[in-house]
Amino acid sequence: MRRALLPGVALLVVMTGSLASADDLKSGLQLGEGTKFYLVNDATGPNAGDSLCYR
Repeated sequence: MRRALLPGVALLVVMTGSLASADDLKSGLQLGEGTKFYLVNDATGPNAGDSLCYR
């Protein structure tokens, strides 16, 4: 019985800790932030084969 209970308790402890720190997590762009450019190799269309800068 203890072998079945231990992974569940460990998972509960880890999940509780991650939920407590989830308030500080900010993923992706925040409101009002601009994006940086990135280069893309165009595969189709009139610019096929060219490297393009997207902003």
